[in-house]
Amino acid sequence: MIDGIKIFDAHMHIIGRFKKREQSLADYLDQYGIDKAVITSLNTKASLNSIAALSNFNGELNSSAKEQFDKFRMKEQYEHKEVLNIIRENPDRFVGFFWFNPKIAKRNDEHYTLLEKYLKEYDFKGVKTQWNVDNLTIKDFEELAEFLIEKDVPLFFHTGYPFAFQRPIRAKDIRKFVKKYPALKVIVGHAAFTMEHCIDVLMFLKDCSNVYFETSISVPYGIGTLIKAMGNHRVIFGSDSPSATTPDIEINKIRILNLDKETLEKVFYNKLLTFLVNNSDFFKINDLNKSFNWRSDKLAYKIELKMLYWTLLAFSQSNNS
Repeated sequence: MIDGIKIFDAHMHIIGRFKKREQSLADYLDQYGIDKAVITSLNTKASLNSIAALSNFNGELNSSAKEQFDKFRMKEQYEHKEVLNIIRENPDRFVGFFWFNPKIAKRNDEHYTLLEKYLKEYDFKGVKTQWNVDNLTIKDFEELAEFLIEKDVPLFFHTGYPFAFQRPIRAKDIRKFVKKYPALKVIVGHAAFTMEHCIDVLMFLKDCSNVYFETSISVPYGIGTLIKAMGNHRVIFGSDSPSATTPDIEINKIRILNLDKETLEKVFYNKLLTFLVNNSDFFKINDLNKSFNWRSDKLAYKIELKMLYWTLLAFSQSNNS
């Protein structure tokens, strides 16, 4: 919490250059006044050394350069065991998003089986993608979109500048995609990473009501423009820390905009929390093998009844006043 405003970070990795290895992620949140965070894995192959090695090609996009790019890419799905462990240690502070590469997956194969396990059994709340590093085209998202609509799970769609050999995925491409899948909830990551990109986002995505806009690594003026044009209910704070930066830098980009408190509350916490909680499957669980299941667990059933009782009591008191 900063200045009496809770902060829910929509984009955080479990490790990175800007966090000491011995520091727990919960302590990292405390250091920067963050109450809760969406966390995911990290592609550790895209290290400083491997990225710096690209400078040796002196502008030549030859086969050796492409091989260096290929070293960034995971041949299997990203590992999320540590993400799960962190959530289990602090379930009230962390929400899991599964970083998924749809290019190497086919519907109903082992990749989708693994993804479904994390969503259903481990209660991960969303899926992150990174089209640049995983070399995705917009077509690679189609099966994943159908799967996520079926599961009622949001998609975090990383946006950014393409590598030299890639065809870019621009806002106009995302528009066609989300218009094709209007039931899919999409969070556009780095929505204002340049003003040119921000303007494209404004032009092509404003009328796409299923799209939200995340602020990490964005230009402050662009963030302010998104809030004004899209509405504060559609702009979600994220830091992309500790891999790309530190949370205070990203928080201050929004604080310097001189926004009113209600807008700050909606951007920093309230709407993201509502967005995720409304997609929770706690009360619609069908898997009776879950360790905490309201249909078979007496404690869970008792908790649900008490929640219902106090909710009804609150409503009755509100109506009497």
